[in-house]
Amino acid sequence: MERKDFIEKVGLSAASILIFGCMQGCSKSDGPAPANPTGTNNPNPANKVDFTINITNSPYTSLNTAGGFYVDRTNNIIIARTLTDEFLAVSSLCTHQQVTLEYQASNNRFVCPSPPGHGSLFSSTGAVVNGPAASVLKQYKTTPTGNSLRVYEL
Repeated sequence: MERKDFIEKVGLSAASILIFGCMQGCSKSDGPAPANPTGTNNPNPANKVDFTINITNSPYTSLNTAGGFYVDRTNNIIIARTLTDEFLAVSSLCTHQQVTLEYQASNNRFVCPSPPGHGSLFSSTGAVVNGPAASVLKQYKTTPTGNSLRVYEL
């Protein structure tokens, strides 16, 4: 084997090892989710959320009862009916690691279930009550009319 061939093969082997190490550094971590520059979970901020549901129809029937909630996975919004019969709507994904939230009616708050989440708590307005989440949830307006409920953003 000539010297030139030997150096070329050693160089390629070293490059392969370095690339493998760099790829390992790109693996999923336990750190916070990447920042969203728009501050929302709406993938297209130009299209504002604005939809109406009939709470007497499936799959929204959980909203017929005070304390019930429904997660709209299309828009990443959790809609809850409080024990005082008000409707709330906030982003359904925890700002820490994008785990789908649940509504805790007895405490009027949104919870990141543990596991798979880390137990972050958010107020009824989406403010962080307890981390590790550090960012607020996007809040949406709600307008009930009879059996219909409009969820929208300004």
